[in-house]
Amino acid sequence: MASLNAGPEYYHAEEKYHDAGTIEEKIAALQEMLKFCPKHKAAHSILTDIKSKLGRYRKEAVREELAKRGRKGGGSSGFVRKQGGAQVIVLGFPNSGKSFLVNLLAGTRLASTDTPFETKQAAPAMMDYNRVQIQLVDTPSGHEGNKLLLFAMARAADLALVLIDGTQDVAAQKAFFGSLKHKRRLDLHLHRDAEKHAGEIRDKIYSSLRIVRVFTRSKNGKDDRPIVLFEGATAVRDAARTIHKDFFEHLKCARVWGSTRFPGQQVGAAYALRDGDTVELEMHSNRDAV
Repeated sequence: MASLNAGPEYYHAEEKYHDAGTIEEKIAALQEMLKFCPKHKAAHSILTDIKSKLGRYRKEAVREELAKRGRKGGGSSGFVRKQGGAQVIVLGFPNSGKSFLVNLLAGTRLASTDTPFETKQAAPAMMDYNRVQIQLVDTPSGHEGNKLLLFAMARAADLALVLIDGTQDVAAQKAFFGSLKHKRRLDLHLHRDAEKHAGEIRDKIYSSLRIVRVFTRSKNGKDDRPIVLFEGATAVRDAARTIHKDFFEHLKCARVWGSTRFPGQQVGAAYALRDGDTVELEMHSNRDAV
C-alpha cells in the first residue's frame, strides 16, 4: 500500500496489516489504518483502497463463517428473508433483553430467559404499526466470534436496533458495536419496566426507519396496506419499482391524491411523494393504470 505523510500510528497499523495471518487480524489492522489515515485530498486514493479492502475482507469473513456453520451441521446461514414493509435487526450482548423486547412489541413467545446465549439462530416476528408490518429479527448475543455475521445481517436490514444494557459494561457494549455503520441505526437503553414504555419504543423504531407510506389506487379502489418507501427514495418511480419492475420500466406518469395542489393531479416519475399520499400509476404501451 502506498506511503503518505501520516503519523506513526498509521504506519504501525500498516505493518500489522502486512503481518496479519488471519482475516480478522487484517480487518482490525485496516480499521486502525482508516482511523489514523490523513483525510486530506492527497490521501483520497489510499482511503478508497482501505475501504475497498475492508469491504472485501468482511464479505470473505462472513463466507467463512457461513461455511464453518455448514460443516458443523448448523445449516441455516443466519440471514432472515425480509417480509413486510421494513426489517429491523435487534442486536445486543447476552441478557440485554433482545428476545424480551421482540416478544413485547410483536406479541410473540420467542425463547427469553436469563441464560446467556439462549438464542441460537435469528428469529423473526412481525410488529404491526401505523398500518405497516415491521419485521423484528431477534439475533444471537453479540461476541467476537459472530460479530462480522451479525453486522452483515444488520447492514442488509432497514434498521439496526442496538440494545445497551445499563446493568452491564456500557463502555464494552459501545466499543463492540461502535464499528457498525448504518444509515438508519437506533441505540436503545431498555428500561426494566419496558412494558410501560412499549408504545414509546414502537414510536422510536418507526421514526428511526423514516418511512413514507404511499397507498395505491386502481380500478378496484384504494389498497388498505401502503407501499413502504424510505426518506431519500420517495419519487413516483421508486413506488413503481417497489410494486414491480414492469411498472417501473413502463411507467408513463401518475396521478396523486394528497400532497398535490388538487386531487388526482398528474405528475411525472420524479415527483416526490409524501406520507399518506395515494397514487395511481399510468403505463406506456396501452397498459392498464395500477
